[in-house]
Amino acid sequence: MAILLFCSATLCYADDTKQGNPTLVLLTYLGVIVFDLFPKKAPITVDNFLVYFDSGFYDGTIFHRVIPGFFFQGGGLT
Repeated sequence: MAILLFCSATLCYADDTKQGNPTLVLLTYLGVIVFDLFPKKAPITVDNFLVYFDSGFYDGTIFHRVIPGFFFQGGGLT
């Protein structure tokens, strides 16, 4: 079952993790989601994500599929 997170949310950078990976924090009305990016494993994907993130592309979009501890999918145009 897909979980809908309607993100009138705020994404923000947190400090880098101990491994040096950037950590992002997603603040939603349902709670806080913290996730790490792994630029050594997926440098192009991380760079692309951060370009969209920094531009505000994800503001107001939904995350329509979430598998805890694995991934979330979203960012579709609204």
